[in-house]
Amino acid sequence: MSGMMFSYGLALVLWGCAGPSVEYRSVSWKELASFAYAPSVTPRTRQKKPVHFPPAITNLNGTPLRLSGYMLPVDMDGEKVATFVLVRNQAMCCFGQTPAMNEWVMVRFPAGRSVAMNMDQPISVMGNFEVGEQIEEGAVISLYRMVADRVEIDEGKPAGWQAN
Repeated sequence: MSGMMFSYGLALVLWGCAGPSVEYRSVSWKELASFAYAPSVTPRTRQKKPVHFPPAITNLNGTPLRLSGYMLPVDMDGEKVATFVLVRNQAMCCFGQTPAMNEWVMVRFPAGRSVAMNMDQPISVMGNFEVGEQIEEGAVISLYRMVADRVEIDEGKPAGWQAN
């Protein structure tokens, strides 16, 4: 019985809540980082200028997507993660080059949901993708966001993985 309860608990952690069947389009880091991004506002100027997203990126807004990468926890409750940054490789953690704004995604779960922390294995996140600058106190804090429906652990390297 305890083995069955463990399997059931693991399935809930990795798959999220069951709901209507959604077709998730796979997107790659190459696609997301395919343009040179310049913020519309900086902490120094605080003057907003227009940002020109390629139409292929703009069309991703509101789309159910699947994106693979690595988890960097932001908001934790014990061993559970409610918000994390998804990056294309592990270079952002502790060493390496800081990724550009269009090379990472802020992932959050709906209220009351979370997932087990899993920083060292590649994962795929499925959810609703958001494109656009999120500005707080005169600075852009994110360009891409995702409200996660589910998280799966991937075997090997994440889909679309590439070294810096």
